[in-house]
Amino acid sequence: MRNPVKFTIFIFAMLLLIESCTTITRTETDVYTITDKDTLINYHVTNHPGNRDNGVVFPSSKVIMPERELVQHDSIVERFYPDFIRLGLFESIGTIGGNGDYGIGTGILGVYPDFEKLAETFRGRSDAVFSGGIYRFGIFEYRLRWFRDAKNWTIGTHVVEFLLPDSRGENALISMFPLYIRKRYYLREEIPYIALTPSVGFGYYPSFYTNISGSIEIGSLGGLNLRAYLGLAAGYNPTYSPQIKNNDYQNKNEGLTSIFPYFGVGVSVLDFHNLVSETEKEWKDYEHSSWDVGLIQFMMLKSDASESVMDDNKLFSGFQLKIANSFLAIPYKNNRFFIGTSLLNLMVLGRESWGMGILPLRGGYWFVLADDELSAEPFFEFSYYPSTMINLGAKINFVVSESINIGFVAGYVNGSTSVNLPRDFNFGISKDFSNLYIGLNFGIIDRIFYPHQLRYNK
Repeated sequence: MRNPVKFTIFIFAMLLLIESCTTITRTETDVYTITDKDTLINYHVTNHPGNRDNGVVFPSSKVIMPERELVQHDSIVERFYPDFIRLGLFESIGTIGGNGDYGIGTGILGVYPDFEKLAETFRGRSDAVFSGGIYRFGIFEYRLRWFRDAKNWTIGTHVVEFLLPDSRGENALISMFPLYIRKRYYLREEIPYIALTPSVGFGYYPSFYTNISGSIEIGSLGGLNLRAYLGLAAGYNPTYSPQIKNNDYQNKNEGLTSIFPYFGVGVSVLDFHNLVSETEKEWKDYEHSSWDVGLIQFMMLKSDASESVMDDNKLFSGFQLKIANSFLAIPYKNNRFFIGTSLLNLMVLGRESWGMGILPLRGGYWFVLADDELSAEPFFEFSYYPSTMINLGAKINFVVSESINIGFVAGYVNGSTSVNLPRDFNFGISKDFSNLYIGLNFGIIDRIFYPHQLRYNK
């Protein structure tokens, strides 16, 4: 269980770093001085006793007493707006363009490596279609007000970026907080957006490089985006860079120049985009496309698997870890059907009953049992790589806060793992398995939406 814990800690650290380095909300305060004026007029008439001569005009006994009041007070209204054009957790791109004799084999989208081939001494293979990959963690872009405040120019960076032409580490270009300038030309300005995006980026540590590219982008639905890239990266790895310093295949006293063109197809998760017009819309008026979008779902499971992996826990025998979830509402009938995915789905029921899925497909139906508090979701989930798993079940969600929820889950899973996964994932020799399970779920930075918040219902 070491690797999932490390990965979870890494994701949390990355999220905290993004939060600390970016401002995602712009607050505008309107102060009004309100003046209330009021006038009260009292009429007092005193009728004198006795007889009067109707032919004589007497002075009036009416007394008029006006009272005027003036009250001034301030009214303060705070409005909260998104203050970014793009804010994302992770993007991966499978690329073609490095030396084909040293291909990594990252697979389409860059997230389907051949785990059996990966090792510290791996120098690639010649039959890999996707020879390399591009990986970005912690993505953020702000509006760049060039050319008299022209729209759709942005300036941004990533916490860390990896440009890998192939499996040779000495050719990899890596930078912390590279600088990128982008211009988007929107072909469609309604969700899902479609844009053509030329960009130029500069990395400066530990690699020096320039990355010029153009892309076509489709998104963002629940933080999910698809992209196709065409670009050229050129840079230099100095002797102090880890690509040279820790490389047994390279002279540690000499730097290395790396130049490679590339074509790639990519996906990004928990990656949210705004048009310029959307940065003028308050958060409370935002329209959403998903029933559930979240960073982590962690489930403690009890199953009929023969051998538990929770040695010190008698109540639970395994666990499930899901990273970067997004379940999109389908605009059909009553909008309750959903389809979605997760970046990673690790399901461990026992020593010989476990599997892992990358971008599994999940579908189901959303029931609202109590507005803003309680919901249920029967679901079907299919993981196809590196493990094949079919997971049927139902889940009940209790909303604790906007970003935290707990729930109960029960289901049946049937699966197998035909590849050798990384050593840290090796809880035991995974065999074909078929198990019933129940569990307790914890959603962390995991937001559940309700019908009145979906854009399809407005």
